[in-house]
Amino acid sequence: MAGSYRKECGLLKNHYADEYEELLKTWADRLLELQVHDTGNKRLDGGILCPACMTIHGRCTDFIYPLLYLEDRYGGGSYQKAALRLFDWGENLLCDDGSMYNDAQSPWNGITVFSVISLCEALENHGHLLKEADRKRFEERLDRMGGWIYQNLTMEFVTNINYHAATAAAMALLGSYRGREDYKARARQMAKACLSHITEDGFLYGEGKPMEHVTKRGCRPVDIGYNVEESIPELLMYARVMEDEEALRKVRGLLKTHLDFMLPDGGWDNSFGTRNFKWTYWGSRTSDGCQEGYGMWGQEEPQFSEAAYRNLLLYKACTHEGFLYGGPDYHSHGETPCIHHAFSHAKSLTSVLDHGVEPWERCSLPAEEKQGMAYYPTIDTWRIYKGPWIGTVTAYDFEYLKGGHTSGGTLSMLWHRKMGPVIASSMTEYSLFEAHNMQQSVRKAEHRPLTPRIEMTVGKTVYATCFDTDGVMDADQGAWTVKTDASLVSAGHERMQQSRCSIQWKFEDERILITGRVPDCLKDQAEFVLPLIGQRVFLQCEAEYKAECKAEDIFFLAGGFKAREYRLRPDRDGRFAISIVCGC
Repeated sequence: MAGSYRKECGLLKNHYADEYEELLKTWADRLLELQVHDTGNKRLDGGILCPACMTIHGRCTDFIYPLLYLEDRYGGGSYQKAALRLFDWGENLLCDDGSMYNDAQSPWNGITVFSVISLCEALENHGHLLKEADRKRFEERLDRMGGWIYQNLTMEFVTNINYHAATAAAMALLGSYRGREDYKARARQMAKACLSHITEDGFLYGEGKPMEHVTKRGCRPVDIGYNVEESIPELLMYARVMEDEEALRKVRGLLKTHLDFMLPDGGWDNSFGTRNFKWTYWGSRTSDGCQEGYGMWGQEEPQFSEAAYRNLLLYKACTHEGFLYGGPDYHSHGETPCIHHAFSHAKSLTSVLDHGVEPWERCSLPAEEKQGMAYYPTIDTWRIYKGPWIGTVTAYDFEYLKGGHTSGGTLSMLWHRKMGPVIASSMTEYSLFEAHNMQQSVRKAEHRPLTPRIEMTVGKTVYATCFDTDGVMDADQGAWTVKTDASLVSAGHERMQQSRCSIQWKFEDERILITGRVPDCLKDQAEFVLPLIGQRVFLQCEAEYKAECKAEDIFFLAGGFKAREYRLRPDRDGRFAISIVCGC
């Protein structure tokens, strides 16, 4: 039993484990206040109502596992009762073929894999709590869902790689729990196929359709958020359940590469990711969390444990009144928290607690140790580490959706060691691409992208350098600069004639110097747009630059930051020269 395991190992005295558990209980107690009771309608009773989305998210059944963990730890019956009510409500989305719908209005049923993983872990670690009749009901549902997965979720199933990785974990867990050798064989097959999707520079690719597509710039579909919060942790789960040492070695390598994109405050730089429309700075809106991948290594890989813990501290900083908010500034901006964040990430915390939060010596992260410039060809992206600055400049051109992540040689992330995030691009044009998994803000006038760009509007069409996937990016490591040449292009790839612009990002210890030029024919209409995060971050115009500058406060849901949006007109020669400085 998990509870006795933790006591025997003395982990209850480990304050890291206590912090994991404290946050898990905080989320759980708040969520249970939203569980629907006594309406007499089985379509409602037992579900958990989301105040942000004004609906019951289908995947809230994943929360059964954390609830049974808490019942095992604290007793009293209330957590177990809530788990059984939630299990009963889940019957509403269970189809006759054994699959589960994502939501009542969504036909997507790939999420069946996550239901299997959650129920398997619940039974394996806390099944002793259940009466025999309830255990049998759990197992019957598992068998139905497992049969559907085995028949349908092969590598030919058209989806993103996170579902294939989760299939490997689900088949391994269920195969082990039910003694099904055919399921174990499928788990090995899926894991092997997923682990063949590792690039030479160490990324797991496949978060895009088609999964195997290579862009004209030689890029593959990569999303940092989904990789670290779902795909890699699921492959790690597979490797440990199946005792697959070769898979474990490859997963460890993936974890090391992706850790380069964790910022020192525990945030993830997914500013260029294919699916960053669901980016939340601490991770991704509806995936499970990085703790399951990074949090179980202890002193064997102290940087992994450190990463999981710092991300946990970021969760805590974004938790208010018991809710995990979708970004650092959601709460202060008055946005309502979606409960999907808490119940999905609770599963990851629970899994780590059940397997044991082993102690480690506190240490630095890779981003704190680096100085220099690093290039990643798979995502056509430079990472710059100069003095207190960490920056990302990208020309990544894999398009998951129109108006998705930035391209064109854009400074998509800028982080300062004392100030934290300064620039944090995500979507370049907001849309509800996954309507059931995203939010809307009623403060529409302030809701604007956080992407630096040269921009011009003609009629109702916005043209910007950040949309240009044909831009040229040139780095000079000796001068700490990245220079880009990009045209003004619409989100629909309509290119404005004679609109080639240039921007140079120069990293210095005390500032980021940005210089640029627009064609003479556009100098009276084009603007350089620079959204800056943080109250002590300032924009300074260089002495030779005299032109109009306007500023407004904005907020963007994808990423979850408030910013000061500066709009600058070029001078009479079509040039601009400004610096970002931190008043710390």
